[in-house]
Formats: sequence, C-alpha cells, structure tokens
Amino acid sequence: MKRDSLWIILIITVFSLAVFCSGCGKKADPRYLNINYPEPVSDLDVSIDKDGIVLKWSIPGERVYAGHVRILKSALRTDDDNCPDCPRIYVIAGDLPLRDLRRDEKRKFIYLDRSIRRGFSYAYRIMICDSSDMCGEESNTARVEIP
Repeated sequence: MKRDSLWIILIITVFSLAVFCSGCGKKADPRYLNINYPEPVSDLDVSIDKDGIVLKWSIPGERVYAGHVRILKSALRTDDDNCPDCPRIYVIAGDLPLRDLRRDEKRKFIYLDRSIRRGFSYAYRIMICDSSDMCGEESNTARVEIP
C-alpha cells in the first residue's frame, strides 16, 4: 500500500514538473499593438566607391512615419577560415535623421561608409524608425567584399 502511494506521488510530481517547467520559448521581441511601424526597406544595395562603401535605398510606403534610419553593419575577415554563411553579429554603424542624408537622381537615400579595411567582407542592414524611436523590421541584407 505504501509502495503504491509512493508511485502515484512520483507520477504526479513528474507530470506536474513536465507541465509547469515546459515553456514555449521566445518567439520574438514584444511589439506594441495598434502602432504603425515604418515599413521595411527591401531594395538596400551596396557598391564600392573610391571613398568607401556606398549604401542606397528607398523608403517604401508613406514617409510620414519615418524619422531616422539605423544602419547595422557586420564585418568578417576573408583571409581566415571564417564561415561566410554563419550567423553574423551586427553593430549599429549609424543612427541618422533622414533629413540629413543625401539623395541621388532616383530619390534614393545615400550613405557612405568610410570605415572599411581591405581583407574584410561587410554586410549591411537598415531599419527605418519613427520620431518616437519605434523601428520597423530590418531590411534585406546587402553584402560586399573588399579584396
């Protein structure tokens, strides 16, 4: 009798731990409801210039919500045995008001990154943020290699 109750308590304990200790995991960062986030940029393009790396993009949708742009950059050495397809770590390379950026003849925004070195592969993403610092999704990834 005592042995049967011990097994029942053990089964209930294991079941309780399985139910209460299991979690669904983090799906994504929390986002406020009913807020119009700026639309993500989908046409980010990079090219090499004599002065550095030139980023060009346009803002989709209405520009009413756009206040500034956050430029994310990742650098990876190309001469080592680094994994080019492995996940990269991005750092903020710039957080600039859109009104301060230059525009080309197609009305695309232009940013010149002069802090580059030879022998590195660079990847960029940008996020459009509104004046309340609420940022939309990250843009497409644009990569360039400096031999």
